[in-house]
Amino acid sequence: MENLTIKPNYVDLFSCIGPKCADSCCNDWKIIFDKQSYKKTIKHKYLADLAKFALRETKESDSSWAVVKLDDNGACPFLDPQKLCNIHAKAGEKALSYTCKTYPKNEQLIGPDKYQSLFLSCPEVTRIVLFDDNAFQFSANENGSKAALMPSPPWLEKSYEYSLDLLLNSGLSWQESFLAIGLLLKTSNEVRLDKANIEQLSVRYNQLLNMAQMGMITEQFNSIPYTPLPQKHTFVAIHDALCKTHSRSTRARFESINNAIAALCNEQNDYSIDKINEIWNTEVTTKLTEHAELFTKFILYSMFHDHFPMHEDHDPEQVLQQLIIDCFMIRCYLTAVYHAENGLTEENIIKCFQVYHVVRQHKPKFIERIKNILSEYGLTSLPAAISLLKTQ
Repeated sequence: MENLTIKPNYVDLFSCIGPKCADSCCNDWKIIFDKQSYKKTIKHKYLADLAKFALRETKESDSSWAVVKLDDNGACPFLDPQKLCNIHAKAGEKALSYTCKTYPKNEQLIGPDKYQSLFLSCPEVTRIVLFDDNAFQFSANENGSKAALMPSPPWLEKSYEYSLDLLLNSGLSWQESFLAIGLLLKTSNEVRLDKANIEQLSVRYNQLLNMAQMGMITEQFNSIPYTPLPQKHTFVAIHDALCKTHSRSTRARFESINNAIAALCNEQNDYSIDKINEIWNTEVTTKLTEHAELFTKFILYSMFHDHFPMHEDHDPEQVLQQLIIDCFMIRCYLTAVYHAENGLTEENIIKCFQVYHVVRQHKPKFIERIKNILSEYGLTSLPAAISLLKTQ
């Protein structure tokens, strides 16, 4: 049997919009040249002179041989006045560096199969994922490879499948579904550590479906207290980490979000999480009725993109905590922008998700910082992590 390539429709729907992009990857982006692309560029008759001062050799490896020296405005010097790529125009797509040739594409080999996705750090990808009705039609096609590769662990595949089902088919809100998924992952982790057998994972999944249908998950979610102080500390710490890590933190797009957040400071110049949550409850949720599936789509994307709860360094419960943090932070950003702009346009929604993911998807140190913050503020238990989603 041939191995499969699995992808959602948003991969095929994407097409780079070039100079029309609101946050081009040709600006403020570390562009790495592999050795082959570098050699082709410095020897090209129309690119050689420019390449002499536009590229800096690093020789870290054949795949990381040189980097682009961005200009004073953070732009790639290979852009022409119309913000189109001179390398692509004069030497063709094959001459592009691996970074430029592949971004925003993402491909993972999981077991014997390839999973194709795109990065939300690209505004056009975010637009398609969140707003195109056809984004989540999936295909699985034979890719011509018959390599006999080890399958991924059964506990991972069942956890992935059951988590998606609890999100989409349990009748729970997306916030409540996190609680059900968290309870599932406790069993997943036991199976992963050989403390339980794989059959117990299926038993637990069916128990959770029954609990959801009986209203028990909703009841448990409602019993978790609203804790504004840990929310405030967590938000301030993670936003500070984002500001320090973001490669475009001095650009207008990022500053518009940062200024919106600053406008919600109280008289003591302190962030008011109560105010943020009040605006979310009384204003934003009523205005977002036409986008009621916004966070469900985002969580579905995240689970597929990362093959949830797969992670090299974090256990399944820590992976869930990271995803909860993502939703918490983006909810706060949406609220702040709504308050500043007296509404939320589609472009502003895209901006909140995309700006956050420029760091979230490309800076491993930021992910480690989130993990440490959760530990610092005692948010590593499931109820404590879920409490970040409570708004009253």
